[in-house]
This record gives sequence, C-alpha cells and structure tokens, in this order.
Amino acid sequence: MSPNKPQSSLDEPLIRRLNLNRPKLSRNREVQACHQCRLRKVKCDQTRPRCENCQIHERTCIYTQISRKPDSRQGGDRVIRLNQQGHLNNTSESQARYYSSSSWVVDVDVPDACRPPVGSSIGPCGKSGELSAPPTLQGGLEFPDGQAHLFVQLVEVDRLIDWYSKYCHLWYPIVDIAEIIISLENLRHNRSSPVGSLALIAAVCFAASCSANASGDLKPVLPVSTSSAWKDLADQLLLSNGYPRQPNLNTVRAAFLLALPSMADGRMHPDPGPVCVLLRATQSLGLHRDPSSFNFSPREMDSRRVLWWAVHGLDVAYSVAHALPPLIHATATDVQIIENNSISERKLIGTLIRVNSLISTIFQTVYGIRPPTGKDIQELDEKANTICTDEISTQKLPEMNAAEKFITMSQRMCCYKMLFILHQPYLRSTQWPQTSRQKALTACQNYINDYLMGITDPELAPYRWILGHFDVIHACAIVLQDLIQHPGSLESTGMRSLAETCFFTFSSDSHPDWAKLEALGSKAWVANGWTCPFQQGLDSLGADASLSDWDPLFASFIWENMLL
Repeated sequence: MSPNKPQSSLDEPLIRRLNLNRPKLSRNREVQACHQCRLRKVKCDQTRPRCENCQIHERTCIYTQISRKPDSRQGGDRVIRLNQQGHLNNTSESQARYYSSSSWVVDVDVPDACRPPVGSSIGPCGKSGELSAPPTLQGGLEFPDGQAHLFVQLVEVDRLIDWYSKYCHLWYPIVDIAEIIISLENLRHNRSSPVGSLALIAAVCFAASCSANASGDLKPVLPVSTSSAWKDLADQLLLSNGYPRQPNLNTVRAAFLLALPSMADGRMHPDPGPVCVLLRATQSLGLHRDPSSFNFSPREMDSRRVLWWAVHGLDVAYSVAHALPPLIHATATDVQIIENNSISERKLIGTLIRVNSLISTIFQTVYGIRPPTGKDIQELDEKANTICTDEISTQKLPEMNAAEKFITMSQRMCCYKMLFILHQPYLRSTQWPQTSRQKALTACQNYINDYLMGITDPELAPYRWILGHFDVIHACAIVLQDLIQHPGSLESTGMRSLAETCFFTFSSDSHPDWAKLEALGSKAWVANGWTCPFQQGLDSLGADASLSDWDPLFASFIWENMLL
C-alpha cells in the first residue's frame, strides 16, 4: 500500500461491495392501524373509536398518525470510512440509519456527551443506535451494564401503563398517556424520542406497580417486578439524564411520580429531600411563572400549569406531615388556577388545587409566626365553606361508574381534611371559636366514613393506592382527643361507635400506627368510664399519649392567647 495514495480510493471498493451509495428506500403512507394492533402485529379493522381486537381483549385503543416520509438526502457523493470500532463513519453531518444490504450502521459524529455508551443503543440525547435484542427475562429488571433501556421490551410495561391510565392518572394527570405510548413504541423500534422518556416510562411503571400492589385482591394483574426495582431503575435513568442539574419536563414528571407514593407507604414523617430538589428543578424551568407570559401553545400551557400545581400539592402534603411552612409562597408564583371542567380526570385536580392553596394560607395564618385573630379565622372559614359548597357533591347517580364514584368521594375528603386542619386548634386554645369543635368533628366523621367506604367497597379496590394518600389516622386521633377533653358529651356515643369501627377495620397487623393509636383510645375509654376493649392496658401503652404524637400541626400550635 502506497502511503501517498488517497484514503478515499481505498474505501471505494468497500462502498461498491456494500452498495451504500444507493438512496434509502422507504414507503410514504400513513399507518392506519391502532397502537395495540401494530404492537402485536395483528390485522386491525380500523374501527373507531375502538377496533374489534381491542374490544374483545378489553384494551385501550389509540390511533396515532405516524407518516413515513422518504429521505430527501442524496447519498451518492458521500465518502464513508471504516473506523477502528468496525462502524462506518460518515464524513458529512447526517443522522444514523440502517441499510438492508448489511449489518453496518453509520456512526454520526456527535459530541461525547450525547454519544451513547458502548453496548447501549439509547444515549442521553435520545438518539437511537443498533437495534437491541429484547431482554431474556420478561418479568425481571436485571440488565447488563449500559443496557437499562432494554426494559421497554418487557410485556409488563404495557400492562403497567394501561393500569396507570385507568387507576392512577386521575389523581395528578401530569402525564400524557398518548405521548407515553408513542415514545414507548419509538424506543422499542430504536427511533428518536424526547429526552427523559425512558425515565418517565420507568416512573410510570413504578407508580402503577405501587397501585397494583395496594389493590390487594387483584392478583392476576399484579406486576412481576417489584416496585422497589422500578424505583431503582427510574432513579438510575434520571441520573443519566442529568437530573436535577439539567432538568426537563419529562424528568420533572418522573421525579414527581417517584416522590408521590412516599406519602402513602405508611410513614408518618416522609423524607422531604426529594420534594425540595423537585421544587428547585421546576423553578429552574420557569414553571412557577404562568405560561401565558411565554410563547407556548394552549396545550403546552395547560400541561405546564397542571405540573406546577401538582408539585405545589406535593409541597403542601409534606408540610402537613412535618408541620413546616410550605416552600412555595403565594407571592412567589403567578400561575393561574385550573378551572374545574367536565372532563372526569380534571375534576379531582381542580379540587386539589383549590384545597391545597387554602391549606397553604392556613399554614401561614393559623400556624405561622404570629397569633391569628378572630377576623383571620372568620375569613378562612368563609373561604373554606365556599370551596366545600362548590366541590362537595352529595348526589348519588345510579349510572355513576367506579371512577366517577371515587373522584366524587376524593373531592369530599379533600374538603373535609381542609376543614379539620383549620378548626382543630380548638383542642389547644380555649379562646378558639366555639363553633370550631362541631365543624372539626363533623369533618372528621365524614372523612372517616368516606375512607371506610373506599376501603370496604370492592368496586373501588383498584383505587386503594390513591386512597392511601389520605391520612385517616389523623382524623381518628382528633376524635379520640376530643373524647378525652370532652368526656360525656352529646357526641361521645357516636364518636365511640366510629372509633370502634376504625379499630375493628384497621387491625394492628395492617398498620403499625394503629397499635400505637390504641394508647390514645385507652385514655379516651377511661376518661368516659367505658370498659377498655384493647388487648393491652393503659400503663403498658403509655398514659401520656396525645394527639401531638400523630399530628405535628397540633403539636406546633403554641398560641394560647390570641387577639380575638
């Protein structure tokens, strides 16, 4: 070989032999089959809104317009060289694509930060590489190093996304299910997808796995992989996408889903760290500013508002759990409140936004650094009554399905929680308005009754994970504390029956906090002269038990003398 001979002439026989100069062949027609039929490679009758196959197998039928356009690039004049790794390296800037005449793939010159690692077909920039074989274990999450993206080939992913769309999406509808399905199909066929799609899909599977496990009786639909395995995978993918240093909407959505279930896993004091980081990530994306100030489409503005208010609701939930002021102050955001509309999945988020906004105000006014005044309490009570009048629906329609029944019940419980958080300081201050006792007890009783209905109704079993985000122990502790401080009252008989039902329904085996709550129940029974029904005596359970053991808000209220 002569050293002066041009390199391009050496590659010409290879180019002719591999036939790489011919133009790319592709069909130019729209895909008309639904997503489920294309995924399973079966014939679709294209019936809308639901094809025959999806009706028979009870699947979610979604039609997406995907058109394949011919490649307009002319590849005849390109010089392609063989690099040291055995790939074909294009000297001009172009995208990677496959050639049917060989197994070689064009290796595009991209920055090192965007280049996928060796053995991985999907990198941080969302580009696709060589077509990867599906994982050998259909239900596991054990993948070789750099091959975590192979989880999209699991059949379990389809089942979990379908479960999430039916039984989880109505709680905080921050995920576009249609876009998730399209991204999943693109990833399975090694096509480009938005950055963070892998992490978001894994986070959706994590939330759906937690929900399916909490449903209890639905054994046939339980996932094969554990929820902790899905969480570890989603955390790994979030880190590879640069979260939280370089967040985007998909990674913020994924981080929200990873932080959300911790409120329902039985811990009285969940870790606030992920929420603090999540809040800073959302602010770095400008989500705390109303999107109408920027050049966004109406659909993008709506999705950004929903995501911001979802993070705001998570911040309020952690504030209630820790008795700390919310990180988001009302003056730090100008995002418009989403109006409640006729769409079923938007009814609950509209209620959550209004309730959480007022709870945030209650934190600053009632549990803040200055004592509240009688005027403050009256104004908050009027706002709470307005929200309850608008959101609480007592109408029971016979044609209401399980989802509508659960949404209506959750709207009521959100309002009841707001009421007893506002009025429970009557147990700490003698100067608190006398009407607050009746309002707090009524709210607690209605809250507990709705919770019991959600637990015992088999039709609502798939929604038990969402129901777990409501803290029924807090309401029960308020009832027991009132029995201690107001023994022999007119309401004591009804509250005793309600407390006995709670202890009978939630045994000590189902939740460890119920066993500790028996100490407060023993004090209530002794104060009213009733025979103690609990297995252990008062001395062994602790005679100093009080509502402060379960409610940090109650413990943090220090204003004995108020400016009423």
